[in-house]
Amino acid sequence: MNERLLRTQRTYDKVAGRYLENTRDRSELSLWLERFAQCVGAGATVLDLGAGPGCDSAELRRLGLRPISLDLSLGMLRAGVPEFPGPRVQADARRLPFRDTWVGGVWANACLLHLPPEEAAAALREVRRILCAPGLLHISVKSGNGVEWESERYGEPRWFQYWSGADLDALLTTAGFSVIASWSNSTPRADWLVRHAVPRLRAA
Repeated sequence: MNERLLRTQRTYDKVAGRYLENTRDRSELSLWLERFAQCVGAGATVLDLGAGPGCDSAELRRLGLRPISLDLSLGMLRAGVPEFPGPRVQADARRLPFRDTWVGGVWANACLLHLPPEEAAAALREVRRILCAPGLLHISVKSGNGVEWESERYGEPRWFQYWSGADLDALLTTAGFSVIASWSNSTPRADWLVRHAVPRLRAA
């Protein structure tokens, strides 16, 4: 693992408790969570990629899905256990420890923004591999240009990659997805690009 990702992982391990306090309220995401759950269908097994403490996993469970929380930061996963019980896996999004066509949906909300384009593409190819047909990917990334180390929020460094809509769509296409819905969303702290995408059928 490269030093950039290791430093970001260490930050999340360190600030996990504060992160949970800051993100427990998911009302800003309620529309996206409900859309995702409706599209995937009740009872589906889904992967919450970059789940952190598991706040979104709890909401997905409430909406009738069967989420598995996956994160690179063990500290983040542990922070949510008392409040948001459920299956958890510590793993790298670029090497998912699941068999092919195993899940009905992947919720990748604000997680791939810690990877540069080539590594985000590798993660999306893994998502493509584990999704069954016609599985759904929800992805959101920060809108903007370039990259930065950000320390203001928690006093510890986190690395961010920013995206344009065209670059995000190109990334999804290259990774084997077709974008079926596109949105932009602004919050007090950032502007976001949101996409729903499905795996393209492979040629016979």
